[in-house]
Amino acid sequence: MSPPLRILHLEDNPDDAALILYHLKSGGIPCTITCVSNRADFVAALERGGFDLILSDYTLPDFDGHSALSLARSTCPDLPFILVSGTMGEDFAIESLRSGATDYVLKMRLSRLVPAVRRAMHEVAERAERRRLEAQFIEAQKMEVIGQLAAGVAHDFNNILGVIMGYSDIMLMKLPATDPLRTPVSEIRRASERAAGLTLQLLVFGRKQTVQPVPMDLNVVLRDLEQILMRLIDENIILTLLPGTQPGHIMADPGYIGQVLMNLAVNARDAMPDGGRLTIATSRVTLDEHFTRAHPGIRPGDYMQLSVSDTGSGMPPEVKERIFEAFYTTKPAGKGTGLGLSTCQTIVQLSGGLITVHSELGKGTQFQIHFPCVPQPSALTAAAMPPPLTRSRPYATRHRNPPRRGG
Repeated sequence: MSPPLRILHLEDNPDDAALILYHLKSGGIPCTITCVSNRADFVAALERGGFDLILSDYTLPDFDGHSALSLARSTCPDLPFILVSGTMGEDFAIESLRSGATDYVLKMRLSRLVPAVRRAMHEVAERAERRRLEAQFIEAQKMEVIGQLAAGVAHDFNNILGVIMGYSDIMLMKLPATDPLRTPVSEIRRASERAAGLTLQLLVFGRKQTVQPVPMDLNVVLRDLEQILMRLIDENIILTLLPGTQPGHIMADPGYIGQVLMNLAVNARDAMPDGGRLTIATSRVTLDEHFTRAHPGIRPGDYMQLSVSDTGSGMPPEVKERIFEAFYTTKPAGKGTGLGLSTCQTIVQLSGGLITVHSELGKGTQFQIHFPCVPQPSALTAAAMPPPLTRSRPYATRHRNPPRRGG
């Protein structure tokens, strides 16, 4: 149910004000009206703000609708302004429309008031939607440019890393096991590997990395990643895996899904320096049109939901709005690249899915990822799937034990 319209009504005749309120409510428009009758009260109400619509008489003892329109347009230019008058002639009405009035209604024809209000509010909604789409388009263009730049830098940097890693390998092969130079050369090799991981993130973010999607069971990937996730988190963090009981397959690259999970686990660990609980759950859900309208890019249907929740510090709204932006990070200098979550979003989108976040300060954070379900693969297709990233003990055996801590 829509909230009532907040209307500022400039009218000096209480009977006319009551009649207009009656027409609005009998026409099915719930509203709360703030009625003013002079310039000072009208200006004060505009400064307070919080209105959805202005209704104004045209002729008042010490004020007039044309002056009220000028004040409204200078203070809140997007607010609909409808003149409701019994003395306004056609010439004045046309002039008011040219000056920015949304519509005009004669008091002897108040049957036009409800359609005029509905039309004005519909135009407001259309303008808001248009601005939202324009902002999305500008953001998409910006991210495309950043992605192309990042991918180009990553390719060139990979060539340099190839030389560093190659010569490091040659030196390690030639140095005796007791040579003290093996330690610094090994550090160079490890640093190169970390840099190679960063270039992979850049390539994924720029959508220049080859993705090999296959039909896969999300529960299997989660099971195979358990040991890696245990190593990523601290000992004072309890990891709980809750695989769903309803089967469902998705089309994705298992390696990239693992990268998403590891990124989210690391972020959860950093949000819980004093310990806490990290819960990763899967379930099969059906998304309806109401949900998909609020999240453009996905269609109604069956989805596998991957939920990653922590009991950490949470995020304020201004941070939550920007966490998927490339190169945005709240970590100290040198501790984060700002690519982790933007890479996660890119990977999920390449799989036809959606990632959202729910977080409050002091109440933890939950990431929800939805992947569209695909038909269960045949035995032949399943046999052709790549091997698991890691192996762990059988799933049934693991769940006989209580939740495990990080190590």
